[in-house]
Amino acid sequence: MPEVLTGLPPARLRPAAPCLLVLALAASPAAAQVDARSGPPPQSSAAPTRAEPRIVYGDGPRAPAILADPATSRTNDMVDESALRYYAAQKQTARMKAEIARLKRLYPGWNEPPDLDALQPSPPEEAPLWDLFTAGRFDDLRAAIAARRSIDAAWQPSEELARKLRRAEFRSRITALTGKDATAVIDLYRADPGALDPLDVQSIWTVADALGDSGSGDEAFELYKSILDGSADSGVRLATIQKAMAHLRMAQAERLIEMGHRSANGTSEFDAIRLDITRARIAAFLHEESAETPTPADFAAFQTVARKSGDPSQTSLLGWYAYKRRQFREALEWFKQAIARNGDAMVAHGLALTLRQLDMAREAEEVAYAWRDRFVGNELLYIDILEQKLTLPRPPAIEPARIARYAQVVTASTSGEGAQGLAWYAYNSCQFDTALEWFQRAVAWMPSEGTVFGYALTLQRLKRQRPFLEVVNRYDGLFPKVVDLVFRETTGGSPLPCDPAPPTPGPGRHGAPAARAETPPANRVPRPDLPPAAADAKPLAVQRNEFPLAVSMENALRYPPPGLARALAEPVPAGTYIKEPATQAPPLVARRVPGAGPMPYERFGYALLPDYRGVDKPELLTPPAAGTLWQDQQAERQRPENSEAKRFQMPARSAYDTSASTERTTP
Repeated sequence: MPEVLTGLPPARLRPAAPCLLVLALAASPAAAQVDARSGPPPQSSAAPTRAEPRIVYGDGPRAPAILADPATSRTNDMVDESALRYYAAQKQTARMKAEIARLKRLYPGWNEPPDLDALQPSPPEEAPLWDLFTAGRFDDLRAAIAARRSIDAAWQPSEELARKLRRAEFRSRITALTGKDATAVIDLYRADPGALDPLDVQSIWTVADALGDSGSGDEAFELYKSILDGSADSGVRLATIQKAMAHLRMAQAERLIEMGHRSANGTSEFDAIRLDITRARIAAFLHEESAETPTPADFAAFQTVARKSGDPSQTSLLGWYAYKRRQFREALEWFKQAIARNGDAMVAHGLALTLRQLDMAREAEEVAYAWRDRFVGNELLYIDILEQKLTLPRPPAIEPARIARYAQVVTASTSGEGAQGLAWYAYNSCQFDTALEWFQRAVAWMPSEGTVFGYALTLQRLKRQRPFLEVVNRYDGLFPKVVDLVFRETTGGSPLPCDPAPPTPGPGRHGAPAARAETPPANRVPRPDLPPAAADAKPLAVQRNEFPLAVSMENALRYPPPGLARALAEPVPAGTYIKEPATQAPPLVARRVPGAGPMPYERFGYALLPDYRGVDKPELLTPPAAGTLWQDQQAERQRPENSEAKRFQMPARSAYDTSASTERTTP
């Protein structure tokens, strides 16, 4: 006679294996078996007033079945197949077919397991082991199995018990790692993929989420797809799509969305989350991922929700979407709404970029400056916006307070591009001493061809011949444009405002040269906090046989930060390390630089020594890496308008606007 235990399951059982506690039985064959073989229950075990699970053990070799009220049988986790597997193991074909029909009636998307014919009945002596499993005492169960095997080495637990124990332990470990260590979840899954119960939706979600975040999208896709293939629960299916959109590429999520069941009128079961799908498609478009374009109806519905909600992330998402599609007026309105709803610095960044695209540079400059401390992109954008005006060959008059504010930001951020902009602005305004100091910082912070060229050009304007030649000699293997300054007849470029105007001869007499114009007060540039560069008393002429010249191995243009500069200026206390001894003088004959083309002075017959590889012929530079500033400079240099006639044109930068580049030139 089977033993009937009533009451709630032990406390450890509920969290350890919740999916094993429920078996939906409407007119259950297992219940019929209990009634037929055990007779009516005694008076003390009468049906309770509320539906309580009952753990039923039958006589003979079988696994326990857990019965529940049919009203609680629709669990979102899994379909309990305990009774079905018991009938299959007992070879009770009629009851097995009845159980299959019942499960398919309750879960239309469920299919019977393919391994039912291979199940073997569990032996009677496993009843105590099943007691431990049902109570969730997995450690004690492992100890009991080990003790039994120590007595009989050939003994093995039944396949059913071993499989369920393996999956229950896996679920317990996955649950303990959820939200803590995604790498450990992946390692646990890959160590034994078969331990993941195909009906344990929560564990499948945990593993798939971790795989998707780690870049293993294909494995995650298959796990999400397995849930849609085996579950008919609408809540589980909707949650699976939402998780897939959060952890997979949208192109993979679209394939899962297509698996949705459609009604007779053509609507999808996933229409309940169409706002989430629209949001994910917009995000995929912004990240340049392939995805379906939102339909006009879905997009309009999302816009309506965004307007009504107080969340700035919704309106800013629409702002970035419009900006990406070059609908700048619409983007401006969305970004303004997001800022009004306490949007963050990234929203302000989008607002400044949009204002810039609408030719509202002054407004964009103010927005970027106001938010510069909260997002480094706004600081870079602020420097870039004003730099475009500062580097024009005929710069407009800018308010002194505005330039002083810009100089403070450039100094605090040690921006080479900003220092270069101030240097060219001072140079084009004939403030050569100030330009020299800003170029010194620009070369120290961003040693590019444009900054070194401007530094050398300023030295040449100031008639500082020796420093000029040293700079040219220092960069002779890197920037041929700088070396070419030595062999020019004139400085070239457009005349500066302070250059004397050409004489205008009157009738019968020669015109006198005009006086140099003074720099307008509005164009004054503040000088950086640097000591002025020492100038030679007399400009020294250079002969061809004197080139190249010996230069110091120390680069005087490497300026430390202001705080470190003050520390270095203090006297060295006693007992500290002395400075390293000076190295020997460098050779006066230049060697070929690997990857550099011919130097300008080679056309005069000067031959360079071979490089360290023995190559003595000029080489072409390797193609620049994609996305680098070097690539932008090379592309700008190859444009038709950047011919030899425009020697002093500055390379355009497209860090923020790839659609159209603003041409900036220097004299």
